Amino acid sequence: MHDARPGHLKMGFIFPVFLTAVAVLAGRLYHVQITNHDHLLAKARRQSNTTVTLPALRGTIYDRNGRKLARSLLAPSIFVDPGVAAVPARIRKWLPEVLGVPQGTFKEFLAENPAIISRVDDPTRERVVEVTRQLAHHLNTPEEILLGRLERAVAGRLDDAARRAAPVLAMPERELREQLGRPKRFVWLKRNVSSACSEQVAALKIRGLCVRPEPTRRPEEGLHIGQWLGFVGAEGTGLEGLELRFEDRLRGTPGVARFERDGRGKRIARSADPAVPPRDGCDLYLTIDRRVQEIVDAEAIRTYEEFSPVSVSVIVMEPATGRILALGSSPGLNVAEMTGLSRAELQVRLRNHPVQSVYEYGSTFKPFVAAIALDLGLVTPDTKIHCGNGLWVFRKRRLHDHHPYGLLSVTDVIVYSSNIGAAKLGLRLGPDRLRQCVAGYQFGRRHGIDLPGEEPGIVTSARQWTYFSTTSVPMGQEIAGTPLQLTAAFCSLINGGRLMRPYLVEAVGTPDSDAPRPRSPIERRRVISEATSATMRKILAQVVQRGTGKVIRNTKYPIGGKTGTAQKRDPAGGYSRTKYVASFIGFAPVDKPTLCVLVLVDEPSGGRYYGGQVAAPAVGRIVDKTLALLQSAPPDPIRPGRSSVTLATDTR
Repeated sequence: MHDARPGHLKMGFIFPVFLTAVAVLAGRLYHVQITNHDHLLAKARRQSNTTVTLPALRGTIYDRNGRKLARSLLAPSIFVDPGVAAVPARIRKWLPEVLGVPQGTFKEFLAENPAIISRVDDPTRERVVEVTRQLAHHLNTPEEILLGRLERAVAGRLDDAARRAAPVLAMPERELREQLGRPKRFVWLKRNVSSACSEQVAALKIRGLCVRPEPTRRPEEGLHIGQWLGFVGAEGTGLEGLELRFEDRLRGTPGVARFERDGRGKRIARSADPAVPPRDGCDLYLTIDRRVQEIVDAEAIRTYEEFSPVSVSVIVMEPATGRILALGSSPGLNVAEMTGLSRAELQVRLRNHPVQSVYEYGSTFKPFVAAIALDLGLVTPDTKIHCGNGLWVFRKRRLHDHHPYGLLSVTDVIVYSSNIGAAKLGLRLGPDRLRQCVAGYQFGRRHGIDLPGEEPGIVTSARQWTYFSTTSVPMGQEIAGTPLQLTAAFCSLINGGRLMRPYLVEAVGTPDSDAPRPRSPIERRRVISEATSATMRKILAQVVQRGTGKVIRNTKYPIGGKTGTAQKRDPAGGYSRTKYVASFIGFAPVDKPTLCVLVLVDEPSGGRYYGGQVAAPAVGRIVDKTLALLQSAPPDPIRPGRSSVTLATDTR
């Protein structure tokens, strides 16, 4: 009879071990499936899911007739994944060849190390380096030897890629080679390339060299309006002008798509989560009329070339509403041609002079003083003022006129632009009412135009006001402002006496609406009566018919306006005798103005510097061309369902 005790002993030993193993496995499963389930699931999803950003298009900027001034579209851009470009897609044969390892040995290595097969079948530079290190350990070979061979092969591969791709990308081969060798997984090479270029890149079939569509901004060509339209940077963010001012409305919201990938990194057709579609940015509808802007651009350039000044500023505004139909500067910026400009040249061209530059107005300020004096009943158009035959001494201050005038009516003080007559009008008003006049026309305060960088101008404060100020300000000295402020104030003289807030943006659309609500013109305040405004139109018409603006009296459409010739401040003190600001501000038709046009020329050269000589001819040409255009082809605003515009009052 056999003794069974040894078998019992074995079972007594194995069974507790089995129970212990089961308990450990159960505990592990509980840890994985219950305790740590959420953490491990999230980790797995991060490893297998890929998130792709879906670009949103920036809103379009339209002129008043629906013509695009700036638009966004998807354009191809070229990038490289250096980690992928460094090695071929299939390395089972390539890697042992470049490392000098027999194919059979490499196959044995893979068979003994199945965990690295996924790295071999979806290779990147980092993964291949890791495989090479493990192979060196497997062969008991110093890592440096195999890694050195690998790096030489990678370098040769990248050299060849740079040589082939450099001509297609129009990049120096050395620069491209440096980009291909960067220790990153994503490097932009060329953005917003042509379709032909992207097709050539695809035809190269260089691993890791890829084409990706991304939004690009396309400004309308042929216009020098970059100083107020602005532009966007490489990342699609507004950097200047309207593009910067309305960045939060123009930019869209990118969408998101998520995809699952298998163990080799290949995309699975089924999406892990539903996509979130991109939301495009809002559109801007401007008051600008591109046709008028083209006229203004041409005249600004013509005046700049003729007189070689520091700058030329041009504004075309609707007197009744404050809508800006055109806004020009020279030198201006054509965004489509800005590539290649030096930083210094770009800064010069980006200055939006009508809004950001401040000048003493000179004689263009005289009508404002006359209008207030008329409105208060202190004078009539026929009231006589003695102008001292060209010289008047006031408290030891000597004032001169450019001609020796004697008795002049108030009308002729404006028509012939008498400094002495304007100074005496200032004395009739007195300092308090003169300061109220300045404030009433919004001088010294911003209008809040839809553009960045608006300057408030400079006015003499009550504390700094002297008895000289009362005679200086009516001549346009001791007061400085922007061309925009001058134009908006002048419109109040001719539109019935209402100071309107100038504006450039008519409406802001939404991606969900085809009918943006138009903006209502804002009346800040009444500055003079309708009767005084009618009187001022008659006086200003005579400036052109027989006064300082008569150089344009033979234009097709009757024009009224005022010349200005302001001496510039001398940094050493006083006023320069060689540097001037020449300007002319005009309106038409005289009886019911629909246009107000300012041309201001900073430091004209060539011996001519009077506003009537330098600026008035350009105003005459702009008025004739613009009125002819608007009469033959009226504007066709893209404001669906637009009704008559009501006026809101702003008493600020």
